[in-house]
Amino acid sequence: MIRRPKNLEDAKAIYKEEKQKVTRSLDAIIGSRVLMAVLATFVIAFAVNLLTSPDQLPNVGGLSIARLGLPPEVDFGFVGEQATQAGQAALREGAPGMIQSFVEENRSAVPIINGVGLGATFVLLLVNMTVMTKRRRFTKG
Repeated sequence: MIRRPKNLEDAKAIYKEEKQKVTRSLDAIIGSRVLMAVLATFVIAFAVNLLTSPDQLPNVGGLSIARLGLPPEVDFGFVGEQATQAGQAALREGAPGMIQSFVEENRSAVPIINGVGLGATFVLLLVNMTVMTKRRRFTKG
């Protein structure tokens, strides 16, 4: 729960703390091995679907960021709380059903979505690997 500021100085201090939480969390995630594994999984899933069954999207149900083993310093603060609430609201409003109906209505665009997904996840994987190599110039083992 976010604190309520009593004056402008309190508001500035709260904003600065929350901004630092988000920045530190993003810094911990970008370039992490967990993100690399997730992105590599998506690259493989999109590539296999594009080769074997281009008219279907990869099934990635049950993927939860909380269960992936993120670094302990990940704390998005107020932004994380709001994102959790937005995700719960989307589930209550039937977002998965809306996505499924969108895919059914636009069945001819699914191969394009697969290709775009493959390209986007591959580029993100390369960026993550670049960040990892810049941070860890020498590996142990």
